[in-house]
Amino acid sequence: MSAIKCKRVLNRFQRSKVCNELMKLRTTTLLVILLTICLLIFYNTKIKIDDSQQSMRYKGHNIGTEFERFYMDVSSDKLMDPLIHKHQFQTLLNTGKECKAKHKFILVLIYSASYKFNGRQIIRNTFGSISNFANRYIEYVFVLGQTNNDTLQGKIEQENYRYKDMIQGNFIDSYKNLTFKRVFSLFWVNKYCKDAIFVIKIDDDITINIPLLIPYLNNKVDKNITNVLECFTMFKIQPYRIPRSKWYTSFSDYPFPTFPPFCAGPSSIMSINVIRQMYKATSIVPFFWLEDVYGSGFLPWVLNIKVVQPKCYIKDLHQSVNKQPCHLFYINNLKNVSDSYEMWKTLETGYKLKQNHSCKCW
Repeated sequence: MSAIKCKRVLNRFQRSKVCNELMKLRTTTLLVILLTICLLIFYNTKIKIDDSQQSMRYKGHNIGTEFERFYMDVSSDKLMDPLIHKHQFQTLLNTGKECKAKHKFILVLIYSASYKFNGRQIIRNTFGSISNFANRYIEYVFVLGQTNNDTLQGKIEQENYRYKDMIQGNFIDSYKNLTFKRVFSLFWVNKYCKDAIFVIKIDDDITINIPLLIPYLNNKVDKNITNVLECFTMFKIQPYRIPRSKWYTSFSDYPFPTFPPFCAGPSSIMSINVIRQMYKATSIVPFFWLEDVYGSGFLPWVLNIKVVQPKCYIKDLHQSVNKQPCHLFYINNLKNVSDSYEMWKTLETGYKLKQNHSCKCW
């Protein structure tokens, strides 16, 4: 090859190499520019959220109140749900017996999944067997949603025919629909049992210390305390932003950094007037799928109802078996059936020995 040809090939190679380097530089520059734009957008958005944050002192905590925008000045299209906002519930399955107002001191609402037959039976065999304690009448009602399984539905109807202690609303029974179950409960109480004095909401892994709960609530009646909302209270809880999480909450669903104070889901104590107020408030508070945040966070905040956590409120059931029963509720975190029965024996024994008289709960 001649010297001239070699020089041409070399020049062409060098130009190609320079072009490749320029392309790489251009691509890198574009990526840097795009990343910078994204960071600026995120930073500006964060600044806007942070600048809009307001806080107030609540139960010894500094609570951010920016979440109030979730329900303040909300557009009418977010208040059009036929069940949550229009209260067009239907009771597909009812207890078949009237909740007679003058006799009901406590109405216990037990949130139960359609398929949890054993869980319901454990409750009927333990604390749910006590309908009259110290001349205070208690009614237990299991709250369910719909199922598309005809066989399962048939078993549920047979169960209710036997025990007459179940209600079923016109919404699919699922974890994502627990807010519908909450508002359906409010609807049902206001229609069928509106003059009970107290309403206890529990999950089916809770054991109630009936011998302690009755004198505890009697004390409130004696002191004429009427606005009662008590539970294990959660403060400054942040939404889960990881998509794989069971509790994942997107920024479009809830754009604020923390939730308002709310009751942890397993249990809560409410006076009947709190139930009535909450039921009315559901018509003006936009839907939020996390039932505990919606039902015991947004609604009480809108209504200016204080959430209280008693010092003797709840304890792990497994750790409390055979110990002096000085808590109102026990939660079966291990889901161990034998623990539930053992705990109920402990509660019964404690009452017979009058151990609850030495419990300092109020």
